[in-house]
Amino acid sequence: MTPAIGPGTGPHTVPVSVRRRVWFRAAAMLLSLLPVAGAELVCRLVGWGAADTAVDPFVGFAAVRPLFQKTADGLEYRTAPERLQYFREDRFASVKSDREFRVFVFGGSTVQGHPFSIETSFPTFLRRILETAQPNCDWEVVNCGGVSYASYRLLPIVKECLAYDPDLIVFCSGQNEFLEQVTYGSQRQAAPLLGPLWSMAEHLQSFRAAVQVFQSRRESVAAAQTDTRPLLPEEVHTLLDQDGGLERYHRDDQRAARVAEHYGSNVRRLVALCQQHHIPLLVIQPPINLSDCPPFKSEFSAGTSDLQRAEILADLKRAVQLSASDLPAAVQSAERIVRIDPRFALGWYELGQLLLSAARWEEAARVLQRAVDEDVCPLRMTSPLQRILRETVTATGTEFLDAQALMSAGCRGGIAGEQRLVDHVHPSFRGHEDLAIAIAEWMQSQGLLQSAQIDWQQPGRERCQRVVQELDSAYFLQGRRRLQVLKNWAAGRATLPDMAR
Repeated sequence: MTPAIGPGTGPHTVPVSVRRRVWFRAAAMLLSLLPVAGAELVCRLVGWGAADTAVDPFVGFAAVRPLFQKTADGLEYRTAPERLQYFREDRFASVKSDREFRVFVFGGSTVQGHPFSIETSFPTFLRRILETAQPNCDWEVVNCGGVSYASYRLLPIVKECLAYDPDLIVFCSGQNEFLEQVTYGSQRQAAPLLGPLWSMAEHLQSFRAAVQVFQSRRESVAAAQTDTRPLLPEEVHTLLDQDGGLERYHRDDQRAARVAEHYGSNVRRLVALCQQHHIPLLVIQPPINLSDCPPFKSEFSAGTSDLQRAEILADLKRAVQLSASDLPAAVQSAERIVRIDPRFALGWYELGQLLLSAARWEEAARVLQRAVDEDVCPLRMTSPLQRILRETVTATGTEFLDAQALMSAGCRGGIAGEQRLVDHVHPSFRGHEDLAIAIAEWMQSQGLLQSAQIDWQQPGRERCQRVVQELDSAYFLQGRRRLQVLKNWAAGRATLPDMAR
């Protein structure tokens, strides 16, 4: 007799005992997570473990001066004269009108508009575009871009500007984190050892509360212990501004990990500051030139022998010679270089250039990013910093704009290069214009811009172009001179490393 087939029977039916074990284990896992979820809920309701925005746990400063000061008549705030070495003058009313929408934009030289200036920067273009799209609003966009300013130097300025009644904060930083010599203390050695696990846990207020309790108890035992944080000078003093600055850069993976950890801490403090003051925040990943910028400094790995170094140099020469006549063979030579020494930045860059010639775009993008990451003098935002930025904005629900993707869309093969960037990191006039349009479109999506015009983008672009056309020739001459200085210096940065090292 054929057995009846019904519910709970058949060749693929899981026995009841197995299903029970699975349910019991799942229930046990859920029950084990309940205390963590409960602790997190209590900490969020009570406020325990809230991000500490008052103090940078990594560094201190000899002094911090305001970026803006009130004019003698009390009507305006202007950039303080003593800060004009790194910033450009900007101003805004001391009393905000009812019609005014006030935006502060923070970052490095990209925000400032270098190698030109704020007149052709994306904050200035943003204001012109907003005025075009919604003329019944008084738009104020304040440029807080400081040349060579890293995220840790920008946070005190953000805190200052929170007192000026901002309606929106835009933050675009990540290129200058390696410019200064910061000797990190030993107070945060656990995090690098635990790596991503520690970074993920830091997003939980319950975890931060436990760490704060532990730290407070440790400090009570050693109350007399002084602050061990490195003390940075009041103003930026970069390694490259010193004699033989480039020679001071050498591969230091441990320091790079601490820099990345510090950067992540700064972004989290920024987010917490804006949340505490209920100010909308837009974080922008700054763009880097991948396709047309060789590494600033390449070094062989310590374990690469003299014979291997000679082979690398020979393969470099062979790849260059074959690039015009036998591209596949040239690619093979470059691939041998990175197999012999995968930490040699120039090898990755040369391989990337050959892949570009072969129109192998996806491979070229990955390889050229590796060249950036292996650059011993990292003046472009590295992958670890990009990853930390994305993880932080995702975990905190922070609004995010990827300027790298934006610039890449207008370049050959979808890889950011000289079509939108005039040097290693600075956008062209068109690049600044694209970025301003993207910010305005984001503002519209958030209800911060309410335009009666359906198509305001093109009139906005035309207004930006008129701004450029109305500038005098001296402005462009000075900008071209600064750009030429950068290019002259850049022309020699891809030289072969000293074989003696």
